[in-house]
Amino acid sequence: MNKRKSQSHFKKIAMAVVLGVCAASANAALVTDPDDPDSWQGATVGTFASLYYGSNTLANRQLVVDNQLLDDGIFNSTGYAAATMIQATGVFGSGTSSDLTGTGSYGYSQPSALGIIGAGSAIDNHWVQTDNVVGHAVWDMGFQANKAAIFNTIDHGPLPQEAIESTVYLSNDKLTWTQAVTQRVWLEGFMTNTGILWDGFAYAVGTGTSDTFRYASIIWGGPGSLINDGDNEINGVMGLQADFTPTNPIPEPEIYAMMGVGLGLIGWLGRRRKFRAA
Repeated sequence: MNKRKSQSHFKKIAMAVVLGVCAASANAALVTDPDDPDSWQGATVGTFASLYYGSNTLANRQLVVDNQLLDDGIFNSTGYAAATMIQATGVFGSGTSSDLTGTGSYGYSQPSALGIIGAGSAIDNHWVQTDNVVGHAVWDMGFQANKAAIFNTIDHGPLPQEAIESTVYLSNDKLTWTQAVTQRVWLEGFMTNTGILWDGFAYAVGTGTSDTFRYASIIWGGPGSLINDGDNEINGVMGLQADFTPTNPIPEPEIYAMMGVGLGLIGWLGRRRKFRAA
C-alpha cells in the first residue's frame, strides 16, 4: 500500500470513528420474530398483538414485527435531554422508587424529595401522578419534536398494561391538542440493570403524521392507555426526532474522548501532508 493510499485509509478509519459515535443512538434491537419465545415481565409478542391489534394470532404478531413496535433492548439515553415539566395543575402525587440495585422490588415512598416539577423533569427513579384533564400536566420538549419518549414507573402488574396506563396529547400552542399514537416500546426500559423491575416498557409516541410538536400533556387512562385504573406513574419525557434519535446529541465524556481521537487523527494526517508538501 503506497503512502497516499495509506493516509486515505487511516483518514477513512478516523472519520468512521467520528460518524459511528454520532450515529450510535440510532441503533435498535427490534423484535423480528412473530413467534419470539421471550417474555418480558410476563409480556410476550402475543400480549402486544392482543393489546394493540385485538387478538394473539400469527397475523397480528406479524403486525407487531412489521410495524417495528417492539425493541428488545434498553433505551440508551446518551445524547438525549429530558423534557421540562412546565405545568403541574392537577398533578396529585409524586414518589420515589427504592430499588436501584436490582432486587426486583416494586417498593416506593411518597412524596418525592424533588417535588413535583423536579420529579417530572428528569429520567431517574422519581415520578409523578397526573390527573385525567388534558393540558393540566405539561412537558416542554425544548424543540420541535417528531416523537416523544415516555418513561413510566411500574408498581404492580399486569404488564405492559400498568406501564402504558396513560394517554399522551401533543401540541404546539398548549391550546389545541392531538392524541398521540404509540409507535415503539423499549421492552427493557432505560436502566442498564434489568433486575430493576419498576423500569420497563418505555415507549415513544407521535402524531402519526410528519407534524412536529413542542409540548406533551399526559393523563391517566384515556383512549391511548392499555388499562384505566385511576392513576399513573410518569418518570419523565424526552423529545425525539423522526428516527428516534435526539435533536442535538450531547455525548458523554467517554464519547467525547473517542471523537477527540478520531478528529485528532484527521488533524494529524492533514498536518503531516502539509509538512511533506512544504
